Amino acid sequence: MSLQYFTPISGLIGGSLIGLSAATLLLFNGDVLGASGLMSSFVVAPVKTLTDPSQQWKLSFLAAFALTTRVYITMIDPDALKDQRLGYGESTVPIASPLAFIVGGFLVGFGTKLGNGCTTGHGICGLARMSKRSLVAVLSFMATGVISASACSVTCPFNPYLRSSYETVVNNLPTNTTITVGTVIASLAAGSAISGFLRKSPSPNATKSEQDEYTNNRRKIIPSIFSAALFAMGLVTSGMTVSSKIYGFLNVKGIRTGEWDPTLVCVMGSGLLVSFLSYQLVKGFNVIKNDKALECPLSQKKDGGKFSVPTNKTIDRNLFLGEAMFGLGWGIAGLCPGPAMFLAVAGYQNVLIRWWPSFYIGAFLAEKVKNIQIGKNSSS
Repeated sequence: MSLQYFTPISGLIGGSLIGLSAATLLLFNGDVLGASGLMSSFVVAPVKTLTDPSQQWKLSFLAAFALTTRVYITMIDPDALKDQRLGYGESTVPIASPLAFIVGGFLVGFGTKLGNGCTTGHGICGLARMSKRSLVAVLSFMATGVISASACSVTCPFNPYLRSSYETVVNNLPTNTTITVGTVIASLAAGSAISGFLRKSPSPNATKSEQDEYTNNRRKIIPSIFSAALFAMGLVTSGMTVSSKIYGFLNVKGIRTGEWDPTLVCVMGSGLLVSFLSYQLVKGFNVIKNDKALECPLSQKKDGGKFSVPTNKTIDRNLFLGEAMFGLGWGIAGLCPGPAMFLAVAGYQNVLIRWWPSFYIGAFLAEKVKNIQIGKNSSS
């Protein structure tokens, strides 16, 4: 096994940046980095996400992520998203068809909403706090991701529908129109974040609790900006925005041919390590004894400031099914929410006009299913 496509250094650096992103959001804001949860909130609870002061950090995060993406691909490295293996015309690199982007986006949206997490929420953050629930989630989506990516070969009956020829690659590249759309999205996110930042302070008659809440919400903005910039930089540095790196790992048939690429292991491993170390500074989640562990996030006032870390330990059907669906979608289209955010802002056509709309439809329907389940449980 030659591992000719293995890029451990960039994987370790990029993964560490992603871990630092999660650590920044946790230690300063008390929030957990979860790309699927953040993005699905805009369709599951749009009014709350866009108007609730406690959600303002999400708009700041999205705006900073979009701005970092645009700056990086236009000023720092315009070739950052070019897939070198595709550039060499390698026939072994799978090319997702337009239908694959639609199916993959839907499965990822539905699955991550049903299972409450993706590679960042469960993988980088959940495993870091030793969550058995997240361990089950990671094993589930990794297993189905490997199955779908490895099985979708030329002999697979779905191959003609989910895979395209090398000549179709150009149909997914950014155009002037999609680049403009990506820029508009970045601008709208920035505008929403700025308007929230300029939100009026509480009246002089406001209670101390209301004033503290206002202060804490505003103090979350700057750390969320730094976290988003680190996240975007980590994704592109690690190569996770390039489809052949994802397929190269998930398609285990490459182990036999020498084309397997374990870079994702370095990304997840280094990100998990940095995230794990950050949880050792949070009281109640540290496994290493630390008498000075934080009881309140660093940016927050002690009155009202708290860590919003999931404590759900339930391992149920929704978790298994949701994460299995996520893995299938991941292997079909080669995308999970984080890299899809980057590529959409960069203007990649199939990601912008097929994957994301399908993701939102899936997330919306999954939320409806969960609400129906809650209704049945409450009436029984």
